[in-house]
Amino acid sequence: MKLRAALLLGYLALLLTHAYYPKWTLERTEATLSYDVSGYYLYLPAAFIYRDLRQVAFLPEILERYHPTYDPYQTFEHPSGARVMKYSLGQAVLYAPWFALAHAYASASDAYPADGFSRPYQFMISLGSLVVGFLGLYWLARLLRQLRFRDGPAALALLTIVLATNYLNYVAIDGAMTHNHVFTLYAGLLLASHHFWRRPRWRWALLIGLLLGLMALTRPTEILAALLPLLWGAPLFRRGGLARRLGELGAQWPKLAAAAAVTLATGSLQLIYWRVATGSWLVYSYEDQGFDWLRPHLLEGLFSYRAGWLMYTPVMAFALLGFVPLLRRRPRLGPAVLLHTLLFVYVAFAWSIWWYGGSLGQRTMVQAYAVLALPLAAFYGWVLDRFPNWLQLGVLALGGTFLLHNLWLTHQAHRGGLFRSEQMTRAYYWRTVFKFERDPYDLLRLDNHRWFKGPVHQADTLLRLDFEDRKPGSCGLAPISGNGSFCMVGPQQNTPVFRVDHPLEYRQYVRATVDCRTAAGRPSEWK
Repeated sequence: MKLRAALLLGYLALLLTHAYYPKWTLERTEATLSYDVSGYYLYLPAAFIYRDLRQVAFLPEILERYHPTYDPYQTFEHPSGARVMKYSLGQAVLYAPWFALAHAYASASDAYPADGFSRPYQFMISLGSLVVGFLGLYWLARLLRQLRFRDGPAALALLTIVLATNYLNYVAIDGAMTHNHVFTLYAGLLLASHHFWRRPRWRWALLIGLLLGLMALTRPTEILAALLPLLWGAPLFRRGGLARRLGELGAQWPKLAAAAAVTLATGSLQLIYWRVATGSWLVYSYEDQGFDWLRPHLLEGLFSYRAGWLMYTPVMAFALLGFVPLLRRRPRLGPAVLLHTLLFVYVAFAWSIWWYGGSLGQRTMVQAYAVLALPLAAFYGWVLDRFPNWLQLGVLALGGTFLLHNLWLTHQAHRGGLFRSEQMTRAYYWRTVFKFERDPYDLLRLDNHRWFKGPVHQADTLLRLDFEDRKPGSCGLAPISGNGSFCMVGPQQNTPVFRVDHPLEYRQYVRATVDCRTAAGRPSEWK
């Protein structure tokens, strides 16, 4: 009963958060179909509206009309002359039912153009993504119950993921990103794996193959998830555990071969697209981006203020601690979950762009929360069974603090404006954490971690320049004040160097400011 109540509470939290920031009502780069999502989605209008998978010639008009990005990076020019989609097409496959409904409505309506990006498409992709999130939570709740986790720990694990992690953002607000959909596929894969090893049937094997194929087609590195059905329920860390599992795999080889065939058939959709678009079966679409296999960014990915996973989602430390009771109490579950988590973290942070662009915390970890729900539930069970009451209250209070931190962070990433994706520093974080009011001087801590904090006892002006001797309008702009301003245009990109001889002692600071104006617009954080 507790688990069902937690599931309903999780649904309510997702609905309220979705209503708090409904991206489908917004425009330009804040719309549902913007930035990476517009790139995942592009296959659908290209194939079914414009019939143009080779040149994507309609894209400039879409960019001009809807402005989903500042930089049109969704496609690149292939040596064959084709314009190739940057992202793989799995997410477009998952969007397809919602796209079909939106296109049917837009085609029958005179209110909206049936161009793939008008309001019906924005709404249906957003709504469909929320439904996908609901399905993932339902499958996860069923999995926890079938694995015989008690309702209390399972409910706490479910609510922790929804309310205290960036899962909340990547389902309720940025739900059209891949992470929400792959989370749901993970939950389905775990459930299907559990059923398969309880009673190996063809339907479960084929479902495992389909889910794995969709995961790899959406995010190719998710092929690592194949470890989960292969090792599920095997006590690998006990004597004879590996040999026993190898025997079981051998006994089920026809079903496993069928699962692998379905996975490959699903993944081959990408090869077919590349062949149709370019004439080649294999295309590396990420151009100059890749993996730093020998130097993975583990410390930065886990702990940095820029986008560290445990820095911005500290409650998942509970899940990591939960591997101890999971391995001890559930030796048939722990090994598969642990090995997958270790490989997942290594691959995730071996990527050269380890902060994953405009990310709230570490978005690449969100889909793994379906797997980490098991050690998280084990942790709460351990706390409730073994810890004294005062320590249980301490853990719950700490978890509540992490929950408030996540709600604050989600608000600041959208309406509050204090969270600065890709720019965060330690000085800025600790200056703004749990604040709500904006102070423009706080932004200086994004560039300089040293900041004078005390009262100013004595302030001397060492140098002031107003450039009154400069000709007005030399930049095509009016002076900032007075008669003149220094103009930087064309080859003139710097002012002269100004030097002031002044001895500085300990605890003395120099502050330099400049007033400037530009006629060129600057997007997002560069304003």
